[in-house]
Amino acid sequence: MKIFHAATRPRTLWALALCAWGPWGVASADDNGCFYIADGIYQIGQTAQVVVTNDMAEGTIVRDEKAHGDGNILATCMQGVGTFEGDYTVPQVQSLIPLTVGGKPSGFGLELYIEELLEQRTFPFPHRYERSFNMGDPVRSNHANIGYRIKRMSGPIEFGQVDARKIAEQWTYEPGGRRTAPFRHMTIYELAFVRPSCSISTESLNQEVQVGDYSVANFATPDRATPWKEFRLTVEECQEPVGMVASFTFGTQADADSDNAEVFSLKGTDAPENVGLEIGDGSRKTIRPGEEARFNALGTGEDFVFNVRLRETKPTVRGGRFRRPVTVLVNFM
Repeated sequence: MKIFHAATRPRTLWALALCAWGPWGVASADDNGCFYIADGIYQIGQTAQVVVTNDMAEGTIVRDEKAHGDGNILATCMQGVGTFEGDYTVPQVQSLIPLTVGGKPSGFGLELYIEELLEQRTFPFPHRYERSFNMGDPVRSNHANIGYRIKRMSGPIEFGQVDARKIAEQWTYEPGGRRTAPFRHMTIYELAFVRPSCSISTESLNQEVQVGDYSVANFATPDRATPWKEFRLTVEECQEPVGMVASFTFGTQADADSDNAEVFSLKGTDAPENVGLEIGDGSRKTIRPGEEARFNALGTGEDFVFNVRLRETKPTVRGGRFRRPVTVLVNFM
């Protein structure tokens, strides 16, 4: 037994010594290279909504930002020089990576660059550069920022969420020249192209519409209503109306007449009796109080046409005078 222990003990210590060196083995003065440890994901366009319009000139930069790492160790390096390479994983068009929305060209492309923070150097994609290391130095994800610029390309804009995908990666080389697995990965993440906001002019929202003066005899029609009176809500600004929807809601359901929910009630000591205010769209289709009416959006300076009239709610109409405020909620989507 003593002979067996004496023979095996040196082997055990030698094996433990090798384990203590980790991936490097016995270090030399200049080993030149790094070893892959883990992946770092750089999210390009995280939760970014980029407002764009079709009249932007080709080449216009619409976003210039950087993706940051979280500090994880991606690689460890030997004493000497480490070589880093990076390239796109998808084809370029005119030096840009085309961005797609639902598989269709968005009208925009992207270019990447890497900013080495410890050495304050910047390199475009694709690239090849060297860094100097001491034995065991780490390469961390937050040692570099991944910058990206989004530029206008030719063609119409496809608005919406940009298709998520990996677009580029970076790797290094081990001592001896073998390429490592990629450790920096650049992916499109929650990036969207959106239209500029649209609005209705304050003047048209605050207008006073005159429905006219009528006698009881004016309600003796098949609709039991007075003639329609037109009013308009003017678009103050809307640069990209195509594909958008404008939603209009007049009043709330609480504004409805108790005898006819299609019309607005008229209240007050001098208000007409058994009469309500009816609002219709451009085709004179009734818009009930508190119910949404949707239309294709219109461009800057154009008008949404609506109509208004008085309508009998039950027999018999009695005269009076009124002024009836109606709130308008407008949403563009």
